Amino acid sequence: MTLGRALDGALGKKGKTGEVVVEEGGAKAVVDVVDADRLGVTVKRVRVSRAEDRDVAEEAAALPERLRALPERVEPVEVDPGLGGAILRTGPEDMRKREFFQVDVGERDVEVRRYRVEDEGRGEVDFTMTRGQLKQLIDELKD
Repeated sequence: MTLGRALDGALGKKGKTGEVVVEEGGAKAVVDVVDADRLGVTVKRVRVSRAEDRDVAEEAAALPERLRALPERVEPVEVDPGLGGAILRTGPEDMRKREFFQVDVGERDVEVRRYRVEDEGRGEVDFTMTRGQLKQLIDELKD
């Protein structure tokens, strides 16, 4: 069973809200679910912890090609292997309604959130995906 399928099973047919945590093959997914039904899910964040550390620079370079479940392409904006992290964001040309995805990459953890540009900075916003897209996103983050 994949990590994405384990999460879909944990959501159940009617959907579950709150923090949903699943583990599979040494990897762990934590999803903050706002709303879910049999077809879709609205989330605050998706976090995947992998079983082994990865090279941050290599992962930051590979993720834009691997992440197909997000509706917008992300690109590296900050990569610092010395600090053990990288940030990828939706490119300015792909932003919709002043909103963008941000992917925080660590040696073991990867987290996806969505933000909206506001007059005084940025604010976090929920995002909606089909359950199939969420399963795919979790497996893409893990791989």
